[in-house]
Amino acid sequence: MSRLLHDLRYAVRGLRKTPGFTTVAVVVLALGVGANSAIFTIANALVFKPLPGRADELVGVYAYDRTTPDSFRAFSYPNYADLRDRGVFDGLLAQTFALVGLPSGDTTRRTFAALVSSNYFDVIGVRLAAGRTFTREEERPGARLPVAIVGYTRWKESGFSPAYVGSSLRINGRTFTIVGVAAKGFAGTMAVVAPELWLPLGEYDTVVNDFLKSHGEGLASRAHAGLMVSGHVSRAMPEAVSRARLDAAARQLAEQHPAENKGLAFVTQRLSRLTLSTRPQNEGVEAAAMVLFLGLSGAVLLIACLNIANMLLARSTARGREFALRLALGGSRSRVAALLLTEGALLSLVGAACGLLLSYLAARALGLSLMAALPLTLEFDPRPDGRVLAATITFAALSTLIFALGPALKLSRRDLMADLRETTSAARGRRFGARDLLVVVQVALSLALLTAGGLFARAAVAATAATPGFSYDGLVVASIDPSLASYDDVRAWSAHRTVLERVRGLASVEAASVASRIPFGNFQESERVERLGTSRANAPDATYRIIGADYFRTLGLKVLRGRDFTPAEEASGDAPRTAIVDALLARNLFGEEEPLGQSIRIARRAGDARAADPMVVVGIAPPLRDEINDPGPVPHLYVPSGRDHRAEMHLHVRSRQRAGAVPLVQAVRRELRAVDPQLPVLELKTMRAFHEESLGLWILRAGGYMFTVLGLLALLLAVVGVYGVRSYVVAQRTREFGIRMALGADGAQVRALVLREGIAVCAAGLLAGLPLAIGVAQGIASVLHRIGGLDPVVFAAAPLTLLVAAFVASYIPARRATAIAPLEALRES
Repeated sequence: MSRLLHDLRYAVRGLRKTPGFTTVAVVVLALGVGANSAIFTIANALVFKPLPGRADELVGVYAYDRTTPDSFRAFSYPNYADLRDRGVFDGLLAQTFALVGLPSGDTTRRTFAALVSSNYFDVIGVRLAAGRTFTREEERPGARLPVAIVGYTRWKESGFSPAYVGSSLRINGRTFTIVGVAAKGFAGTMAVVAPELWLPLGEYDTVVNDFLKSHGEGLASRAHAGLMVSGHVSRAMPEAVSRARLDAAARQLAEQHPAENKGLAFVTQRLSRLTLSTRPQNEGVEAAAMVLFLGLSGAVLLIACLNIANMLLARSTARGREFALRLALGGSRSRVAALLLTEGALLSLVGAACGLLLSYLAARALGLSLMAALPLTLEFDPRPDGRVLAATITFAALSTLIFALGPALKLSRRDLMADLRETTSAARGRRFGARDLLVVVQVALSLALLTAGGLFARAAVAATAATPGFSYDGLVVASIDPSLASYDDVRAWSAHRTVLERVRGLASVEAASVASRIPFGNFQESERVERLGTSRANAPDATYRIIGADYFRTLGLKVLRGRDFTPAEEASGDAPRTAIVDALLARNLFGEEEPLGQSIRIARRAGDARAADPMVVVGIAPPLRDEINDPGPVPHLYVPSGRDHRAEMHLHVRSRQRAGAVPLVQAVRRELRAVDPQLPVLELKTMRAFHEESLGLWILRAGGYMFTVLGLLALLLAVVGVYGVRSYVVAQRTREFGIRMALGADGAQVRALVLREGIAVCAAGLLAGLPLAIGVAQGIASVLHRIGGLDPVVFAAAPLTLLVAAFVASYIPARRATAIAPLEALRES
């Protein structure tokens, strides 16, 4: 211990004597360790950090048609209740989600709520922070007992008032009684993403969004599949027995209720931490993405370590006489190596501490940015926990081994007599040595990181400029959901029609319509569409959108063939059933046949024996993209709003003046307030602003920022490496350059010599890094799809950027090489 303390004191004194070296080393390490700690903090929250209670032990239970193995569907409440009572599971819970409205000043704020069974918290194994859980009576379908359990943050905002439990909360315009408060940090069965409040299943029919309801039926119907089920398999039961009993339960339900459960089968799989779905989830893509992120951030740490190793090698030359004297006076080479390793470990610990602070700030900024983009809460604590601290210490230890061990071993093996006789700074050994080799590796890794950053940045720029297939100029959107203010279906649709009529009457409006979803929005719907008389198994998927009359004219598009929907089809539920398909869906369904006048229908999901009503195709629409990441248009099915209207609809308004979208926002706001000052308006903005604030674009931009920062860090560290080595070479070859100039070489020739050597090292690094960059690009493309690949712009810009940076980093030492007078250089000893 005394020897260790002595080594630490010696390391502190040595680092204090060289503040410039110490500062640069700590900053470089802080950047490298900080990048890795920030990425690991996110990975820890998503993958490694245990969920509260027994949530990590839950298995999802998934229903499907045994004759069609991929036909997974949600549970109906009666099927869930029957399975829960059969004793196959120690505990079985059911849940789903809904978007609900909460008061926010004089407006309505929309947030996610979880609707859960009464045993939800018991099955997960989590106690409430205050109050009670739901009762079986509150769970009963149609009970409509307005109670709620809120998140811990809301209770904290009330100052932890004892009277908070029992107080009231307005949800969708109705008064709910708060009966409990969730535990601190509780996010349900998922990591990070959390609902803001929990409601009993008995409120399903009143609060669940209408597009999630099957055929408009309530939760009590066995034909209504709307729940996701998970639980704990009985520990006392062998796995083979539990599987057999689960299969027997599915067959009995199929026999007892053949119309709804024909071919019913169940399968279990460990529940995903990242999402809830009606089908088993393979998280291989997410795991591969996390490995990719950690690998690229690890490359930054490696570059940083190589930089420090280069600095230590240069520093060791200056300290050669010092350690030679130690050896001559009886010191062992192991003691010399131990001193240098202690110095490296101290640097690593200080750099890791600074890096930990940087990672906290970066993770916190990312969390705040994501919360602003999502209509839900995040249970994400950027403060480092034990796993993050352990990972950071590991990063520091690896850093010490990478950058300190090599220089320590090299210095401890130096020629004692040669170091004692050393009286000049002349360079010894090969011109292309270990330092240049380290720079080659740095440049190669930097090229890979710059390529990754460039690919994400290009994707974000392309997404920012993209459109679904129509111009945003002069276009305004408003999202309205009267159900959040307790409007029933009839009153809600009446409000939509009144708003539409008033807006269409504005002199500044060229056209206006409504739609159930917005292209590039956060939510989309899809249905399988079949041509009458064809096999349901061959029905293609298509985006499903409910629209009003003049929808395509409002978007600035023309129906390719046939017609648009009429005002009667927009408003009347008794109008003939019609549909418009886009050119892609028409080709998928009819090939070269004429689609107009043909009959189609929605292909019902497996287990639903009822046939959907047929619809006659009356128009062919132009193709559109649906998601911001779609490489091209996708099939669409449009139906008129009179037959299938929704509580939440999106008003689209086209200004007569293409530059008049911003003034039109105020005009639309006045009309909405004139209809009903309490009408919940969730969004009202230009289409361009809607696009800029979309979640898909945020994800691309966040990825672009992260990888661009990693790439720029790699570039900075590579420049520092090139500059450091060139500066060292110039210092070591001062006498040589003096002789060259004394013999007639001019400054330009000497500068060219230094520049050639610097560019040659960089070029070697680029050649070594090109295969690595290609591999990274292909890896990104395989994991994240539509990002990556051999983008010619990126693969030209990244090497050019590194070459320019290497030129600048080499030019500064080259100028210094010619700044000294030849006679003064010759006197150097």
